[in-house]
Amino acid sequence: MKKARNLLILLSALLLLASGTALVSDKKVTFELVSKSETYIAGNSIELEFYSKSEKEKPQLYIVHSYGKTLLDATIEKGNYIFKLPKNYYQKTGIVSWFLIYNDETINSGTFEILPNDKTKTVIENYLGPRTILAGGKEFTMMVTVPTDSLDNPKKENTNVILKYQFLQNITNLTLKTKDFIAWYDIYSPTKSGKMLVSSECNKIDSKEIETEIYSNIATNFTINYTRNHDFADGNQITHFTSSVIKDQYGNTVSDGTMVSFIIKTKNNLVLKTFGTTINGMASAQILHPDHQEVYKVKGFVTGIAESNSITINYKPIISKFNYSFSNKNRTITVGPIKSFMNQLVPDGIKVVLKIFNQDSLVTTLQEDTSKGMATFEISEDFYKEKNYRFEITTLGITQKTETLNYELHK
Repeated sequence: MKKARNLLILLSALLLLASGTALVSDKKVTFELVSKSETYIAGNSIELEFYSKSEKEKPQLYIVHSYGKTLLDATIEKGNYIFKLPKNYYQKTGIVSWFLIYNDETINSGTFEILPNDKTKTVIENYLGPRTILAGGKEFTMMVTVPTDSLDNPKKENTNVILKYQFLQNITNLTLKTKDFIAWYDIYSPTKSGKMLVSSECNKIDSKEIETEIYSNIATNFTINYTRNHDFADGNQITHFTSSVIKDQYGNTVSDGTMVSFIIKTKNNLVLKTFGTTINGMASAQILHPDHQEVYKVKGFVTGIAESNSITINYKPIISKFNYSFSNKNRTITVGPIKSFMNQLVPDGIKVVLKIFNQDSLVTTLQEDTSKGMATFEISEDFYKEKNYRFEITTLGITQKTETLNYELHK
């Protein structure tokens, strides 16, 4: 009986002890935030301090930042738990969320904001584009300014930015305010061509200038003219075409390098082309004189944009007839000497065409170029074996016909 009583007392004591232990372990551990600041300045170290009655706990702080996420361990100083943000976190602005974790549970949370550091030097990034636009006020270039602190954090909303741009004798200053971290402005082109300089200023810090080029607008109609040494169709000299100064509708000279096509129609409606590019608004081109009497009708074009007046150029023949002779049993035909408008020999390389006929049927066509005013053709017995041939000789637009020659007698 005594043993049973002692066993009951022992079991009661054990139950009481177990009950007390359960009460202690169920007691909730709390951490009180000591640092109450809701904003911090970028670049300054940031610490979150918590107070707890127990110094034996090991909580962790989970940080969510635009830079990234991380889990921090605490250091204990004077009985408080202190969490220090890494440098790369407290140098960047933005909203920071934190969660105090103990025994895998969130027991406290909050947010704070890191603001730009206005005490550091302001840095300005400018973007300008497009860098070339046409005069006339319909096209524009956009200036985008991004002011930041020295840690590359954008300045806060509504920060003043002064935009400056210069064109010819005019300088314009505009005060803008940042929105969504940037300030921007559309600069429309003036009616004159030239170079525009653009810069910005924020917190008395000036940026470098950026250039944009204002080009002339599309060309308007223009005029053309020509010059030449003489008006003879010698197939040797050059006719020079020139345009007037080509301008746009606002009076700006078109850009250097603008292509001008000179389209030439002959009296037989053949089309010839020559090209030139503008220098100081004027284009020039050349074409060789024809080698026969001709009439050129010429017109200039800036393709798809502008055109010129039409001009007519007449070329006179340099000969009315020429000499030719037969030798070597009529197997050699010599043309020339061919002389020009001053009775001088024609330039080397003048084309001479010989057509050979048999009973009014064309047998073949031969061509030679003049040398010292002469051209020679050989009528080989091996290839031309008929009894009768006649010839037509053409040069410099003049055609002369021979009589029918009998080649049977010469075999």
